Amino acid sequence: INTDNPDLGAYKNRGGKILTWHGLADELIFPQGTVNYYHRVANELGGMTRAQEFFRLYLVPGLGHGTPNGTSNPDAIVPNFTPTQMYDLLTAWVERAQPPDRVDLQAGAGGETRSMPACVYPKTITFVSGDPKRAENYACS
Repeated sequence: INTDNPDLGAYKNRGGKILTWHGLADELIFPQGTVNYYHRVANELGGMTRAQEFFRLYLVPGLGHGTPNGTSNPDAIVPNFTPTQMYDLLTAWVERAQPPDRVDLQAGAGGETRSMPACVYPKTITFVSGDPKRAENYACS
């Protein structure tokens, strides 16, 4: 179906915006394929900075394919996007020229909650200090 063409120049030139994410624990579609495609788009358009003018990728630790818990532990608490979080980010980018950057994800079950950031690729999550279950204790670098 030719869904891997990296030439998105016409789409970008029409003002199109793309937000995508891939769970790093996806058991069906390997995340490296998405990363490779993102790099191919960046190379086609003249570099990562130019690609990020309209296309942002988030890699999310622990997320699987079709379920937020991509681990073998059914009780794991894996932060995920809320149902409208990506749509809200895309709307802000398109309608108010606010490009998305770091996104804080949330999860909770049985009274326990956890949050963590998702960073715009190629930035990665770095633990700074404090409670590792709280997003504010991480940086994107």
